[in-house]
Amino acid sequence: MKSDSSNKRTVTTSQAIKMLEKNGVKVTEKKAQEILDLMYFLAKLIVNQNFNK
Repeated sequence: MKSDSSNKRTVTTSQAIKMLEKNGVKVTEKKAQEILDLMYFLAKLIVNQNFNK
């Protein structure tokens, strides 16, 4: 999944790493970015399916 730089993203990779570490999950910066990409994709998909009919 590629990052879409045209979207504003408020969660940084370092913030994601810190949040995951608090919950016992250790990830690399690359994996954290992949997780964020997936989460933003899913959030956009859910909004489009539920609110843009």
